[in-house]
Formats: sequence, structure tokens, C-alpha cells
Amino acid sequence: MRKAALTEAQIRKHLADNLSYLRQAKTPKLSQKAVARILNLPPKTIMNYENANSSPMAYAVLRLAVYYGCTMEELLTKNLRKERKNIT
Repeated sequence: MRKAALTEAQIRKHLADNLSYLRQAKTPKLSQKAVARILNLPPKTIMNYENANSSPMAYAVLRLAVYYGCTMEELLTKNLRKERKNIT
């Protein structure tokens, strides 16, 4: 049985929640500005992604996934906070 496709709003919400979770889970915790600097993106871009105000281009999602050590699909479709909590 196939799952229903996620809407753009649902994908933006997953991405926003996951980016915020992953950034804050880093040791030491990083600011949005620090992540933006590391990924060579404008700080406002990271803020907009975490607030679900904008959708990133595929290349930006790839860079974020590589940086956080997950897949693009995980970033966009999963609740990583919930999944990783169940692992530990």
C-alpha cells in the first residue's frame, strides 16, 4: 500500500523541525548564523528554512543533509527528533 504524498507545506514543516533539532543537537550547540557561515549561506536563509517560510533549492537540501549526516529524504519527510529519540 502506498502512502499519500506529502504536501509542500508538510515537507517545509518537516524540514524546519529537523533543521532546528539537528542544529541544537550538535555539540556545541550552533546558532543559525554559525550554520549559515559553515554552509556559506545567508543567515536569513537558515532562519527562513527553520521557520518554514521558504523552500530550499535541491542543492541547499543536499548540503544540509551532508552537513548533518542524514539523507535528503530524511530531512524532508521524517521526524528526526522522534526517530532518534527512539534509537537512544
